[in-house]
Amino acid sequence: MKKISFLFLLLPFFGLSQQINSQVVKSTIDEVKLYLTAGQMTHEQEVKLTKGRNKLIFSGISAYADPQSIQFKGEGTYKLVSVSTEMDFMAAEEFNPRISVLKDSLESLKDEEQNVNDILDSYFAEQAVLNTNRDLGGKEQSLTVAQIREAADFYRKRTLEVNQAITKLKKKRRKLKEQIDNTRYQLVELNYNENQRSNQVIVLLDTDITASMECSLKYLVSDCGWAATYDLSATDINQQINLKYKAQVYNNTGNSWKDVALTLSTADPNLSASHPELSPWYLSHYEGQKKSGKSYYAPQSNDVDFRQQAISNINMANTRAYDNYYIEGRLDESKNQFDDNNLKLMQQRNVGNQNVQMMNIEISELTTEFEIKNAFSCPSDAKPYMVDVKDMNLDATFSHVTVPKLDRAAFLLAHIANWQELELIPGPTNVYFGGQYVGMSRIDTRNVSDTLSLSFGRDDKVTVMRKLKKEMSTKRVTGNSKKESYLYEIAIRNNRSVPIKIAVYDQVPISQSNDITVLVDELSDGIQDELTGEVEWNLKVSSGGVQGKEIGYTVRYPKNANITLKRYRTVKSPRFM
Repeated sequence: MKKISFLFLLLPFFGLSQQINSQVVKSTIDEVKLYLTAGQMTHEQEVKLTKGRNKLIFSGISAYADPQSIQFKGEGTYKLVSVSTEMDFMAAEEFNPRISVLKDSLESLKDEEQNVNDILDSYFAEQAVLNTNRDLGGKEQSLTVAQIREAADFYRKRTLEVNQAITKLKKKRRKLKEQIDNTRYQLVELNYNENQRSNQVIVLLDTDITASMECSLKYLVSDCGWAATYDLSATDINQQINLKYKAQVYNNTGNSWKDVALTLSTADPNLSASHPELSPWYLSHYEGQKKSGKSYYAPQSNDVDFRQQAISNINMANTRAYDNYYIEGRLDESKNQFDDNNLKLMQQRNVGNQNVQMMNIEISELTTEFEIKNAFSCPSDAKPYMVDVKDMNLDATFSHVTVPKLDRAAFLLAHIANWQELELIPGPTNVYFGGQYVGMSRIDTRNVSDTLSLSFGRDDKVTVMRKLKKEMSTKRVTGNSKKESYLYEIAIRNNRSVPIKIAVYDQVPISQSNDITVLVDELSDGIQDELTGEVEWNLKVSSGGVQGKEIGYTVRYPKNANITLKRYRTVKSPRFM
């Protein structure tokens, strides 16, 4: 009776055990939604499910995948039990068949090297015997001259044969060692590359029927993104301008993208699931900072946790490959004086730092998406690849700007109204005018009003002149003070076939001391900013016409004071001793 009760107690445990039907799903990436510093990968795949519990192992996933972002969706009726990730440290060989070929080659080379070592050992043994038996016949045995000559000939010939054989075998062993080292190095390199996609997504689900199911797997990855770049061109100032919107795309995820459906987005992929809360919106005067070249920054901290774990996993896999193919080789062959020439090449590499530098830009709070029409392919090599986003012909008004005190050139500007509809973000711009390359500019949408001004560089058909009228400029000393007067003439010539509008800027000095006095003598109707001393003229110059303006001022200061009334610029110059 006790035995029967014991069996009944075990029955529930046997009933709880369930067979799991496992299958490895090898799928490619079909869609990529690329954010500025991350990307959402989408796999579309048909799988066959059997009744009961199924375990789907999606292999070849980027190690930089965010586990918390994984989404699994399938058609039909099923119960999703769990979704998890884990690294497959043995997957590199499955991803790249060349690894298996190289491993077989390595074993063949090692066998051949061992055979050479065995033959060498036999020759070394024979060499030792020859050296031991050089004393002909011993002390008490006398040999004839013929016997001595015969023995000497034998030792000489055989020693030569053994030495020559040893030399050839050593040369062959050196070549084999070089081949073995190179093969090991290639194996380490291939494993390093494949380890970046050695992640697995494991999906457990239950179903009541056996059937095929279309499913999709989505997840976010770091180490990819895009940046905007533009080509801006115009043929003349009375025609439309053309703006080519492009994107530089990079991929360093470990997974190459082949013929994927690409979408570019300015959204933030790491948005919180909680609803936002408003904070006070304070308005104040804003003065933009002067640009000081490129500004680089480290990746944002919102993806640090999962990315650091990914880096740790990749480095662990790399360490295993390094130990298997390099350290093991050194231990096996230390007795044969393993060649260390490739030591530096074979040293373990760690990943961690992003290969692409980052910079801060400011974009609109409203997100934008661009669906790229053509299928896109991109290897995982962290190099930028160009993508055409859209091509636009725009109506624009043109004007010129010149600051002849600093640069005697007129700069052409195109003004575009309602630019917000263009969905632009900051980026470098290649500028072309009249079929010629003008130079590099930059579109900066930060703190821009309803009209966006884009620079077309210098206009060589508008000449600017600024010179000192010496007959009207004087330097005098009166009592304890000096007085210096300056009068400059500015002339704008328009060599274009149409009239132009040009803003001309100059300045008068501003005194910051009570014993220095500045008097403005001439402005030619220019508008002066009392705080900065800047003077502005807005002129219309007819085709072939010339417009002239004058600016003059007088400075009075103590004669013993050292006052610099001219500005200088620093440049490099050759130095000859």
